Amino acid sequence: MKATRVIAGALLAAVALAPSAAFAFRVGYVDLQRALNESKAGKKAKAEFKAKVDKLEKQLRGQKEELDRIKRELERKAVVMRPAERRKLEGDFEHKQLDLKRKFEDSQVELQRKDAELTGKILKGLQAVVQELGEKRGYDLILELGTGPVLYYKKADDLTEEVMKLFDERG
Repeated sequence: MKATRVIAGALLAAVALAPSAAFAFRVGYVDLQRALNESKAGKKAKAEFKAKVDKLEKQLRGQKEELDRIKRELERKAVVMRPAERRKLEGDFEHKQLDLKRKFEDSQVELQRKDAELTGKILKGLQAVVQELGEKRGYDLILELGTGPVLYYKKADDLTEEVMKLFDERG
């Protein structure tokens, strides 16, 4: 964000100091988040990620139901159970509770890693397309919409659709 402000400040200074007729500075804009979400690869990655989330949720839900069953049994029968039997059931409950907590934390780490992996690969490809497009079409600067202090831009300079199209074609 700080780098974007420095670039924007340098850009404004260059525009202000340059003679208007001799200075032609071409700027484009891309919404990488939108391209990430709406490209074919992005949609496929989202579906893959959702399937992973659903699978992990199903596994954890099954363990949670088992834990709830043990808890209900403890609450219902604790008074009439022999102390040794109650301690065993309580130990089993605590063990399963810790196991569920560990698996939940591990699944969160795994999901974050998977999301970063999928997103990173797509973003790398999108950035390559942006760079290629910028060089081919003679842009001096292409800014990312949504991450920097872009308060106004001409819609004609929004390259997001073109970037998505080129990225999807490369498949």
